[in-house]
Amino acid sequence: MNDRLLGAAQARFPEMASFLQRLVRMPSVNGRETEAAVAQCGLEEATRLGFEARLVARDPARPNVLATWGYGSKGFTFIAHTDTVTEGCPTAWTTPPFEAAIREGRLYGRGAADNKAGLVCGLYTLALLRDEGLLDPAAAHVTVAGVVDEESGASSPLGVRALLDEGLLAGTCGAIYTYASDIVCIGHRGLLRGILKAEGQSIHSGSAAWSQGLGGVNAVTGLAAILLRLETLDFSTPTLPGFEGLRCTLTPGTRISGGEFESMVPAHAEALVDIRLMPGQSPEDVLAVIERIMTGESARRPGLHVSLEVKNRLPGVAIPMNHPLAVLAQRTAAEVTGKTWPIAGAGPANEGYMLIEAGIPTLCGFGPTGGNAHAPDEWVELASLPRTVVMFASIVREYLQQL
Repeated sequence: MNDRLLGAAQARFPEMASFLQRLVRMPSVNGRETEAAVAQCGLEEATRLGFEARLVARDPARPNVLATWGYGSKGFTFIAHTDTVTEGCPTAWTTPPFEAAIREGRLYGRGAADNKAGLVCGLYTLALLRDEGLLDPAAAHVTVAGVVDEESGASSPLGVRALLDEGLLAGTCGAIYTYASDIVCIGHRGLLRGILKAEGQSIHSGSAAWSQGLGGVNAVTGLAAILLRLETLDFSTPTLPGFEGLRCTLTPGTRISGGEFESMVPAHAEALVDIRLMPGQSPEDVLAVIERIMTGESARRPGLHVSLEVKNRLPGVAIPMNHPLAVLAQRTAAEVTGKTWPIAGAGPANEGYMLIEAGIPTLCGFGPTGGNAHAPDEWVELASLPRTVVMFASIVREYLQQL
């Protein structure tokens, strides 16, 4: 069966590679460009392949693209996000980040692995399911969703959340977030991201009052003292199956700014604190510890006022390691690739929690071979695209038949 399916998928390899090149050549950096061009390209490709497709949007400038095959009650969904992180310094890349250059079997470019190759594999999985008669369309339906705004912190109301709220994933019994991967990802850590804002009192740094300690409160050093105390925290959490080697981490000062002028004692400073939560860990407990440190440092520095604004807050989640979807994906990956893919949780967070919390068993990362996501020379192995399509189609077919 797999040999026949692989032959059919490989026959479409030139189409897949061309489609991925077009997507990567459309910059869609979150906060800089919208995802509209990528969504339109996905719509056109899905229509060309003969599928019902449409754009749906809460923000008309940032549409999600949906393509569906089948109309039966049992559903499966493939998710890929169409926005990317910034390319960073272009000179750090071997070839321009939006050229989609192909070298030695790899396609290089921002968004190739994270997550545009997943959209390619999802759409061509629909074609394989239909063309090879792997599912009865009267019994099941399969949806591919290219969603927006994931890279803003995986908590956007515009992408997966909008599809769930508007009932557009109704009937979905299982899902795969199509990140480039070499594991069967059963979940991810949570994300708690906050902005610490310190307010002091400005004064001339050359004044007698500042020299004598009679005026001025340095917001920068006050905030720095808090960040250094946060750096020493250790939130011990139980080891969870599949999350070995991961723990709760608190990274203070991933972004920091402050001060108003060279000769002024800084009256304002702010810093971002990035916290990764283990599944089941209480964000309230972590926030309470941060608040105590803020309060203590403010008491030691009269006139310093510090506030905390929560920017992103999403939970860690996981489906059981022995869930039928995870077990099936691991077996299928071994059959198609000849390698054993570990069943494990991911360190970075994504929107998989939205699906799992909605009662949809989800692999939060499973897809083609690639690397350097969020780094220069991001890449995807082109030969892995047809293999991934075969894996996806085989998983959908067997998983839905089990239900």
